[in-house]
Parts: sequence; C-alpha cells; structure tokens
Amino acid sequence: MLQKTIFIPRDLKLIEELVLDPTLEPRFNAIGAYLVWDDELPSGITSDGLDVLSSLWTARSLFHRGLTFPDHPVNAEYSRRVWEQALKEIPNRPGFQRLRLREADRSYFEEMIGKENPY
Repeated sequence: MLQKTIFIPRDLKLIEELVLDPTLEPRFNAIGAYLVWDDELPSGITSDGLDVLSSLWTARSLFHRGLTFPDHPVNAEYSRRVWEQALKEIPNRPGFQRLRLREADRSYFEEMIGKENPY
C-alpha cells in the first residue's frame, strides 16, 4: 500500500515549481521505454522522488501507446495507485499535460519504441 503522500515535502516543492515549456522536445529513455521532457525533471530531486517520477513516466508511456494500467508490464495496481495519488499531490505537473503527443513527438516515440533495445 502506498504511504499517505508519495513525495517528501522538499521533492513536492521542487515539482510544484516546474513550468511547462511547450517548445521542448522529448528524450527517449530506452530502459524504461518512455519519453521525458527537461521541464519534467526538477534539479536536486531525491532518488526516491526520481523513482516516483519514473513510475509516472512509465505509466504515461502506456497512454502514449494506446494502453491502460492493466497493460502495465510489472505492477499494474501499483502504477494506477501512484498515478492517482500524483494527480492529487501534483496536478499541475507538466507531465500530466502531455498525455497526448504532438505528431512529431508521436513519430519520434514510435521510431524509438520500434528500435531494438540495446540493454
């Protein structure tokens, strides 16, 4: 079961200070098979906070592929609970504003997903 909050106050403050920059292009994380934009990663976040953000990026990648939480490859229920708690704690996080990809980002994502993972 998740703790009451998923971010410690310091990480929460860093995430709340993030501002969406719609001009940015995503990077592809080959290990997690997700996209991430520079305005989604706060400088100085703890490793625990980064783990939660990684879970959110992985969950979002499901939506980018037209999938849902039950399609999660590892722990669908945990992923759903983290997502729902994050929506309560950090509803203005830039990552929640990228549930639908721009055409260029979609093409990039599909190209990268189609490549053989070197790991």
